[in-house]
Amino acid sequence: MQKAVQHLHDDYRKRGACWVYKAGDDNGQPLLEIRFSGSQSHPSASDKAGGGKVRYALGLYAQVGSAGADLFFLCPTRATSSDTYVGDTKYVKAEFFADATRLRGNSVDKDRMVILNAISRKVAQEAGCAAEAHLPATVPDP
Repeated sequence: MQKAVQHLHDDYRKRGACWVYKAGDDNGQPLLEIRFSGSQSHPSASDKAGGGKVRYALGLYAQVGSAGADLFFLCPTRATSSDTYVGDTKYVKAEFFADATRLRGNSVDKDRMVILNAISRKVAQEAGCAAEAHLPATVPDP
């Protein structure tokens, strides 16, 4: 988690990523990918979800779609050097990429948000913003 926080402001290719592969699957594609980045803004929670997307009452904005999930939470962070991709930011964006067709079960959308929220809580704790991030221990139903 420390490296994820240290690289929130870096160029996309330099940020850390977590890839999870399914045992025995040799196609080279991860089952899921998770990334974190600093963000100057976030989508409005009042915007309507469309196109099969599902909203959750987490952080400032949380949404699941067919290709994954996004979660924005309040977490002011400072860029650690002058050559960062993005300067100081107020928010953190958590991204979860996982094609719903590769996952099983009756609650694939919620499962993706549960995973993303749990890891985001750890990142917020490491960044010192857990109290203001509004990431509950349990993900509410949409």
